Amino acid sequence: MMHILTIVTALAALALVCGVAIIDVVRYQIPDEISIGVLILGIVFGIATPGFAWWSHAAAPVIMFAFGLLAFGRGWLGGGDVKLMTAIAAWAGLTGLPVVFLATSVAGGGLALIMMFRRRFAGTTAVAATHVPYAVAIAVGTLWWLWATGGPLAPVHATGVQRPLARAIAT
Repeated sequence: MMHILTIVTALAALALVCGVAIIDVVRYQIPDEISIGVLILGIVFGIATPGFAWWSHAAAPVIMFAFGLLAFGRGWLGGGDVKLMTAIAAWAGLTGLPVVFLATSVAGGGLALIMMFRRRFAGTTAVAATHVPYAVAIAVGTLWWLWATGGPLAPVHATGVQRPLARAIAT
């Protein structure tokens, strides 16, 4: 039963992250309910995972939120971006945080270039001229983290704990 729960929570969180990227493209908004859902699914995943490194997965969102407040205060990120990145940091933990942060930053730079060229050559609406749907970059960064490290799909966590999700998929 625990294996099914970890698979369902991980896939549901991934679906929410990818789905909110689409919402952000359409509405330039990241609903709080989605970020909260990703965070709650991370907690459920942790409860269902024996030997889960709670300290790492609690410290990572604190660090991300502190950075996010700074970025929000300077106008670099929107509030929804900060909340979504904080929820994803809870999934990544301290070991995955640098990868997901770097991948999201690179994807965000690429997205900014695409938006800049689109605005310059295609013309845009007033909202599109000032906003970037950064949930797209966050989703790409999250997918990169999963691909590069396996995230919750990795057979062994950096702490040496066997991951039930990877065992369930492998069998």
